[in-house]
Amino acid sequence: MEQLTDIKPGMSVNIVANVDMGKELIDVRNAMVYDVEGTRIILSQTTPPFTSYSLGNDITVTYLVKSKERLNRIGFSGKVDKILDDYNLYSTKTVQAISIMRRSAFTTYDLRMHYRVKPKSESGIGLFLKDERASLLDISIGGARFCHAKNNPVEVGTVIQLVLSLDGQRFIVEAKAVNVWRPYETERRGDLEYVSVHFLKLDKTCSHLLSGKILSMQREFLSKDL
Repeated sequence: MEQLTDIKPGMSVNIVANVDMGKELIDVRNAMVYDVEGTRIILSQTTPPFTSYSLGNDITVTYLVKSKERLNRIGFSGKVDKILDDYNLYSTKTVQAISIMRRSAFTTYDLRMHYRVKPKSESGIGLFLKDERASLLDISIGGARFCHAKNNPVEVGTVIQLVLSLDGQRFIVEAKAVNVWRPYETERRGDLEYVSVHFLKLDKTCSHLLSGKILSMQREFLSKDL
């Protein structure tokens, strides 16, 4: 997909400076691309501004690319490399700017707060319903999708109790079933049921551990070889 690397001077970008999934806060700042020098991107200073305390911080830069059918958001992870107080924008004009070092490949990106990830078997994340270990399809700080045996059926709209295991620590989580679909609808195994749930409330420790794992998996996904 050639458009993935199509970042040029004059483009508008969004910088994801910080994500606090526990508080459901995302710090997104707008900037303009001044120059692209290989893996170094020079951007306009933001509001609020990046400062010397931001040097070395992990950030994500995203921008929109128009395809024939729709707009796609492209993103890459990087680090704040330099704060430039007198960047030469024109021969007669200097401005504040920030230098970003790109650390990952370009990929499609989503600015939704509840970023969903697909845990691998070694992720340390487990989900249980009535002592039955469910097969976790994906998970976010806001909810999850899983499949399990139909002999413990779940009804849409009901509140169910789940056990979320994070590196061996087990947390009781109340969740509301927002969608249920069964194999005869998807032509899969007839003894399974697929469920989407919304977490109603997470314990503070559980929220902290889960958000850390989600961010770690997200960064792993973005940090492909350049």
